[in-house]
Amino acid sequence: MKKTFHVNEKILAAKYNRRLFLANLPSISLIISLLAIVLIFYVFGDGKVSIPDVIHSYVFYGTYFCVLYSFIVCLFGSILSEILIKAHKKHTYIEISDSSLVVSEHFQTVFCDGKFRSFKKLWIIDLKDVKNVECLQKSIVITAKARYFNENADWLGYVRTENGVDFDNWWYNCNGGKEVHSVEIHDFYTNSERIAGRILLCSDKIIERTKQREEYRRRMLEIAKNTKHKRGISDKYKPPHRKFR
Repeated sequence: MKKTFHVNEKILAAKYNRRLFLANLPSISLIISLLAIVLIFYVFGDGKVSIPDVIHSYVFYGTYFCVLYSFIVCLFGSILSEILIKAHKKHTYIEISDSSLVVSEHFQTVFCDGKFRSFKKLWIIDLKDVKNVECLQKSIVITAKARYFNENADWLGYVRTENGVDFDNWWYNCNGGKEVHSVEIHDFYTNSERIAGRILLCSDKIIERTKQREEYRRRMLEIAKNTKHKRGISDKYKPPHRKFR
């Protein structure tokens, strides 16, 4: 059983577009102010725009620098947004597999040694330890005991094994990270309510399976104990050996 939920690129794109808009607000406000100045001269000039040379220079150069600023912001903002969306596509996901839950979220991307390096947050959770999953306005909160890592994404590679997660960097198998009791991530997913329901359903199945195994083991031990007790009684009352002539 393995199910991986990836981020919704449209939600991420909308987030970065809002940031671009906020970054362009100063230039938009200044252009509106300059247009208002032109309009004032037009109104008080009886329909004829008669702008003094000084004001005309301010309007011209102000508009020019506002447009240039917006162009630079949009250009570099679009490039950065594309880089971050690709990083989220690779490092932000929720993975349900066997008896464990892995939650990964891209944290930041930095330019170092001539290339971009991504950092991510990683939580490893036993499904049987999941107590609750809540979908808030802009986040998903999982109440459960987890191992938490915040490292270079290249260092946190792992493979799935029968025992859970086996890191490519063996040191993280027994060391590193810290124990936390809740996980909170941004809601960049298409249907977070369905994801929460799937996590709780898998958790209930694991808990029920664990109870069944414990009950089966208890019954087997009880049967073995009773069998051993009966054998002890039969050995104790073993009939005497008779000699025949």
